Amino acid sequence: MRFKQILSAAMLCSISVLACAGAAFTDTTGIPEQADIDYAVSRGLFNGTDETHFSPGEPLTRAQAVAVLARQARVQGLPADTFAGVPDTSYYSNALGWACESGIIQGTSATTFEPDRPVTHAELAAILTRYQTWLGREDPTFETSGSGAVTRAQAAAYFTALDHALLDRDTTLLTHNAADGVTLTGKLDLPAGSEPVDRLVLFINGSGPNTYDNKRQYGEQTFNYFDLFAEQFGMRETGFFRWSTRGVSMGDQPPSFDTIDEAVYQTYLPSTSVSDIGEWITQLRQNPRLQDADIWLLGWSEGTIIAPLAAKAYPDEISGLLLAGYCNDRMDVIFDWQQSGEPSMIFYRQYFDTDGDGSISEAEYTADPYNIVTSVLADTPFADIDADSDGAITAADFAILLEPGKQAFYDAVARGDDAWLAENYSVRLTSGWFRAHQALQPNSEVLPTLDLPIHIFHGTADTNCSVEGVYAIRDQFAALGKTNLTTHVYGGYDHNLLYDLYVINGAVPPAFVDLFQSITTG
Repeated sequence: MRFKQILSAAMLCSISVLACAGAAFTDTTGIPEQADIDYAVSRGLFNGTDETHFSPGEPLTRAQAVAVLARQARVQGLPADTFAGVPDTSYYSNALGWACESGIIQGTSATTFEPDRPVTHAELAAILTRYQTWLGREDPTFETSGSGAVTRAQAAAYFTALDHALLDRDTTLLTHNAADGVTLTGKLDLPAGSEPVDRLVLFINGSGPNTYDNKRQYGEQTFNYFDLFAEQFGMRETGFFRWSTRGVSMGDQPPSFDTIDEAVYQTYLPSTSVSDIGEWITQLRQNPRLQDADIWLLGWSEGTIIAPLAAKAYPDEISGLLLAGYCNDRMDVIFDWQQSGEPSMIFYRQYFDTDGDGSISEAEYTADPYNIVTSVLADTPFADIDADSDGAITAADFAILLEPGKQAFYDAVARGDDAWLAENYSVRLTSGWFRAHQALQPNSEVLPTLDLPIHIFHGTADTNCSVEGVYAIRDQFAALGKTNLTTHVYGGYDHNLLYDLYVINGAVPPAFVDLFQSITTG
């Protein structure tokens, strides 16, 4: 149910932002706040009162204030259910749900919100101060000038000033010559200015080729994967750094927009991934703004294996770990699970298992309530999937179907056949990389040796890494009496924690809000 609510909220958010795009107002020309209004509308913070009017002199209502604030934060939220007279379908209900849950706004009583009541300067200053406190900013105080009700024009000016204060940042490209002679390239984002930065997050990539932008394509839209991280960490006065995989540079061809130097890419191994972290930290510390910064590692997928190893190798430098799409086992064990049929059943259960028994009968498959058989499975007959012919689709069927490919994969790794891997494996990796991972300690052994704060973020519909690994490490920490691990598990979320929602509508998915907020709470 929560997953469906989030998707509905995403669509509402998308529609409300599009409605104000490109607006041209006849009632703002020449007023002192015209530039601020134009900026706030272009950013999708404000809508007009109709297609040609902004109504700058009208008061900002409490409903409008909370809606604009949620757009600035890029949050979706869920409908507020505390107050009478706030319909779930109202344009501000989801924003109000988030703002109340986050302690940013209160009702006018325990059961009323009074959405149409004008906001005073003092009230708006208090709301924006609490918002900046929620973001974990060192000086959260926001001051307004004037008294009485805030007009919509004045509000546009206040929110424009806030937007710049939160989003302005300095971006620098860095290069580093590693100890083995390989040249590395990274990108550093810091909050604008010259003040020391208290926190710096280093992103530890998942497996395969990655660049410091990770430019990607979604339909006709292109985007940089890391822009979201740089923006949201910057709003929390936190620096963000990422770098390209060894041998990988920016390219101009979709879908991955990268080029690979095959010889250098062979040096991309777990050992060099760890040592590169240490060398980058040494270089970053030369920046006067980062000399005393707490450094957190944010690892995704393979990065959740590399980051703990780096924390173990550089204990005096790493202050905490954020691990998303968590791998509790070695890569070969995870690969075996991926070929076991269980990940396939996550998909099939979601769309076909109407009786909830964990398997798919022929009747359920034929009923096809979401039209998946035709639209996704190309009308594949039930019998072609029911490999063991027992009348039900289960993980055992997919294990049978996947076995030949699995064996061919392991044979290619054993003989060092990188050409076969490049042609047949979905992620561009080398046999040396796989063999090196087989020799590593799993996270189930490494993580319990660490005493720094650790946060894990994982979806139950992750088909890359089983959520059972999260439950196992959580129980392991509990049995050891260790309290430095916090697990965040999201029902129905995939390996990317619904990142696609951000690409679709610009709103930060709830799991990402939790991830970004965790850096402020430790």
